[in-house]
Amino acid sequence: MKKFYYLFLLFIIGCVSGYLYEEVFYLITEKNLYNQGILYGPWLPIYGCGALLLLPLKNIKNKKTLVFILSIFITGILEYIIGYISVNYYNSWLWDYNGLFLNINGLVCLRSVLSFAILGYLLIYVIEPNFNKIFNKINYIYIKYISVILIIIFITDIILSNIYRTPRTYN
Repeated sequence: MKKFYYLFLLFIIGCVSGYLYEEVFYLITEKNLYNQGILYGPWLPIYGCGALLLLPLKNIKNKKTLVFILSIFITGILEYIIGYISVNYYNSWLWDYNGLFLNINGLVCLRSVLSFAILGYLLIYVIEPNFNKIFNKINYIYIKYISVILIIIFITDIILSNIYRTPRTYN
């Protein structure tokens, strides 16, 4: 169970980091703060999924160029799949890269995959190693309580957001 809590908390860190990244990005580019996500809370699940998919790259962290290149491909494929499902099965554009350099069907572009690769690099070399140290110093019972509380909040957010929230669409 400890491994599950570790992965879940890393997922949440990825979700929150992605949320903060997007809020800062849109504050700079559009001069406004707007919850870019599909949930009410300050988290974007696609970034949490990306963090978990990138986690195995820590096994090759001595090959920094390969980590960066694989981060591009892993996050690009994830973004394309999520975007494709969103558009084709839910008729909802959660982001639109049409008009941006080297975009593929408006679902992925060079800017996005390079940004995500940099975030993946930070995950492998900074975030995960520091999180690992902190996680291993905290009493397991506290980890369990924190995880259970966050799981309840996250699931509640998913349920309420599916009932009440309308995601931002572009097309």
